[in-house]
Amino acid sequence: MTERRFWLSVAAIWAITSILLVVIAWSAIVAWRFPDPDDQMRLLQVRDWLAGQSWFDLTQHRLNLPDGVPMHWSRVVDLPIAVVIVALRPLLGQLAAEHVALVVVPLLTLGTVMALVAALARRVLANDGAALMAVCIVPLGVEVLHQLRPMRIDHHGWQMATALLAAYALAGAPTRKAGLLAGTAIAIWLSISLEGLPMIAAILALVSLKWAVAPANRALLTATVAGTALGVVLLFLVLHPAAAWRVSPCDAVSPVYLAMLVAAAAGTIALTALPVRTIIGRVIGLAGVGVAALVPLPLLAPQCAAGPFGQLDPLVHHFWYMNVAEGLPLWDQAPSVIADTIALPLLGLAGAALAVRKSAGEARTRWITLAFLLAAATAAAIVVQRAGGVANLLAIVGAVRLLHPLLLRARTIDNLPKRILATSCVLAAAAPGAVFGATLRALAPDPRVATVHRAMGCLDASDMQALHALPRGNVLAPLDISPAILLLTPHDAVASGHHRGATAMHDVIAAFVGTEAQAHAIVLRRRIDYVAFCPGLPEIMIYESEAPSGFLAGLDAGRTPAWLTPVALPGSPAKVWRVR
Repeated sequence: MTERRFWLSVAAIWAITSILLVVIAWSAIVAWRFPDPDDQMRLLQVRDWLAGQSWFDLTQHRLNLPDGVPMHWSRVVDLPIAVVIVALRPLLGQLAAEHVALVVVPLLTLGTVMALVAALARRVLANDGAALMAVCIVPLGVEVLHQLRPMRIDHHGWQMATALLAAYALAGAPTRKAGLLAGTAIAIWLSISLEGLPMIAAILALVSLKWAVAPANRALLTATVAGTALGVVLLFLVLHPAAAWRVSPCDAVSPVYLAMLVAAAAGTIALTALPVRTIIGRVIGLAGVGVAALVPLPLLAPQCAAGPFGQLDPLVHHFWYMNVAEGLPLWDQAPSVIADTIALPLLGLAGAALAVRKSAGEARTRWITLAFLLAAATAAAIVVQRAGGVANLLAIVGAVRLLHPLLLRARTIDNLPKRILATSCVLAAAAPGAVFGATLRALAPDPRVATVHRAMGCLDASDMQALHALPRGNVLAPLDISPAILLLTPHDAVASGHHRGATAMHDVIAAFVGTEAQAHAIVLRRRIDYVAFCPGLPEIMIYESEAPSGFLAGLDAGRTPAWLTPVALPGSPAKVWRVR
């Protein structure tokens, strides 16, 4: 297959997939129904920036009045969304341009991921037909599609793309160019979010071990660490004001992390220049560099040793953090979610192990590299479920190594019914997460998932029209509803589910699970104009189950205190009260 025909085939697969995804998601697109509140906050952040808020100001000023909430998100993810909106705004107007961006940007991210999977599969499998099969598997991964569907504009898709770019670089020849490409990918990944730190540590460990085993890989190692450190520093300069050099938040790239990266890069480069003759000596030297790189942490930001959520208020930790499903380990997930997350990585590991055993030379080195990265990604997904997207993407090449020969064999069967059956079985095996997950949902439905789907209508744009018509005010609402209120109405809100607003989050939770008197005190102190919530949402059910005699449970049961007046919202499932 020629180069041009191969990439045209990849583009065709992406185009067909995009059309199907738009058709499937059409009702959600029309209703402005977002997969996650983070997507609403992301669009709001872009909207505020385009409306004149500073490039360096990531504060959501309509939360936690009058101080606002400084978000820890990166402008890197805002850029493609803003580009689409600015390009289309003169033709369509602001809202329509935003609406198009909500569809186009995730699909462009999907196209980027498909192209990177194609390039990685082509490099490792050395078979264009197998590489195209790998591209077709991309949208079959449940965890992949969850992050790359229309209306999903948060940062996870771009994190997956940078992970693939790093894997592609390391699966090639161990050159300086490959190291710089991997380092650039890591730098962008870190600048988007620190969620990828476990995988980034695994990537850096891999290139370090490559040098420890074979010093000829020195150029790859030094270029990777130099590219990472230099790239992160340059992006920090572009994305942050001068004042950011004086503080070290724990949840995003900050001076303490920059110091650690620069120390690690300088130490690694110095170590590789020394005449260390044994593998053990090189490993010990790398371990020493790693320990030395940790020194800035206790000196500059000792509080970060507990992680970005280590300082959370106990009430917020219990009611919010421990109920963010994507941040929990697999053993705390429903069986169907476990299948969605881990089935394809396990298949990919089996295929990679077989390939390592049956290959030799450079091909074997590529497979060892991919198997190492996939094993690390799978371990990360087991500990934190949201890492499953990267694991599923890295698993595709290994899965194709097993399935493509079976597909070719199935297509040679003369008997038509048997050929169809065999081909169908192979295709089903290409989406093990979807198959096993759907089976488990049918056999043992998870009530939590069913509740989420029933209640999501409360977050449609049409449901917010009635609230939009009320005079502007400050709304006390559950954390998961506040982003919709900010995006779709002119109102302000107390807090959303974003940990830098932990003080305001505490007040929201304390008001809803506390007594009527406690809630009234918070309402007065925060000058609340409206109290609102959507019955049936998971967050509401958590508050009611934990505090059946609390303020919110009483409201939901129809017990309205004297200081609240019910507000009728025809056609909306939301319940709203005006504060007297």
